Amino acid sequence: MTTDDKNQINRRAFLKLSALSSLAPTVLADQGNSNRKDGVKKYARLGRTNLKISDISFGSSQLKTGQEQLVHHANSKGVNYFDTADSYTQGDSELVLGNALKKYRHQIIIATKMKAGSRTSQKEMMRSLDQSLTRLQTDHVEILFNHAVNNKSRLKNEEWFTFTEKAKRLGKIRFTGISGHSGNLIECVDYALDNDLVDVLLLSYNFGQDPAFYEQFVRSFDWVAVQPEMKRIITKAKQKDIGTIGMKVLRGQN
Repeated sequence: MTTDDKNQINRRAFLKLSALSSLAPTVLADQGNSNRKDGVKKYARLGRTNLKISDISFGSSQLKTGQEQLVHHANSKGVNYFDTADSYTQGDSELVLGNALKKYRHQIIIATKMKAGSRTSQKEMMRSLDQSLTRLQTDHVEILFNHAVNNKSRLKNEEWFTFTEKAKRLGKIRFTGISGHSGNLIECVDYALDNDLVDVLLLSYNFGQDPAFYEQFVRSFDWVAVQPEMKRIITKAKQKDIGTIGMKVLRGQN
């Protein structure tokens, strides 16, 4: 077996591990090369944030207590973007990332999420952020997402903007965005882009965006809404230099 063959096997093994562990958000952006023989191959500029993030990122929706070694493995393969949320595994996801990444904090990028509703107060948002920072053992995150947005009313809550402006002044967050994968996602993203409300988008993007392809396998149910206009949205975001990350790229629920 040649060295190239071994490298290909190592990369496939890491991608398999990524799929099983929700380690598969993908950067939809211009990319630069890495010299690594396995693991991460490229780093991408994330729109106007100018953050450079790995082509394979760490999604931690299923991360549980005691799985710090999994995080270390991803980091050793060049992964520098770690995605979590206050609700993932009832807060354990943030705790594990905090334990595993504190020694690498200056080298990595952390994104977390909260569900800020149409009537959530800035006080509630700040409390949620502070709790996330405590669990993550850091004084800031690079990106804070409003999580699972599926209604434009959540994007019209002035409390969110007051909160994020204050959090930026205090150095607790650098950039903001929205995440989503449900039925009203396109109209929400259109609204956010038209009104310049986000720095980053985290969007469901995968082979299942072609309804004909997906429906031949699963005709009676769906976990993640099909978004046939997603290519248009991604193009629009790129034109505005908004960083875009694809999630659920293997068409999974997580």
